[in-house]
Amino acid sequence: MATLSLQDFILANRDELIGRCRTKVRARSAPPVSELEINHGVPIFLDQLVEELKSVGSRGLEMKTSAAQHGHDMLAQRFTVGQVVHDYGDVCQSVTDLAVEKSSPISTDDFRTLNRCLDNAIAGAVSQFSHEQSMSTGGSSAELHDLVRTALTAFEALQTGSVGVNGRTGDLVLRSLKQLAEILGRSAAGPAQGDSERV
Repeated sequence: MATLSLQDFILANRDELIGRCRTKVRARSAPPVSELEINHGVPIFLDQLVEELKSVGSRGLEMKTSAAQHGHDMLAQRFTVGQVVHDYGDVCQSVTDLAVEKSSPISTDDFRTLNRCLDNAIAGAVSQFSHEQSMSTGGSSAELHDLVRTALTAFEALQTGSVGVNGRTGDLVLRSLKQLAEILGRSAAGPAQGDSERV
């Protein structure tokens, strides 16, 4: 059986893949699903993935930009950061399920590209979502809460197996934990010596 390129598979099954993702979103969404969530992230991601598969050079910046916009839009619609991650996970699950159902093996290299693109998109969306959320809440306790939430959400994405620990999502977990450690280290050190002398 000939291996179908992922690019051709997506082009041939784009509407079916989007439909499957819509079904998954509708099944789990609270707050109720909006047309924005259904029509924005997945179709754009699939189109950019096809372009990435076609091109010689990476189009990662475009994906990161649209993923950041997706994270922004989801926050504006009062979705959780977990829902942002699940949207991208739905794409991977839908592609995999449909390929198995149609007995359409996809090459290992193409799946690596899919995973890399998902990793970049998840990291970009979660970073933007968390950044904007922390800006709206303000304060150091909000910053701690935001870093913990970012690390947990990114780690949950790693647990799904859609992305690898050595990619951008894994980097996001590590960066969040390092920032937490730095803040907690400053807190544990207490006020600077000069501060106590001023009292």
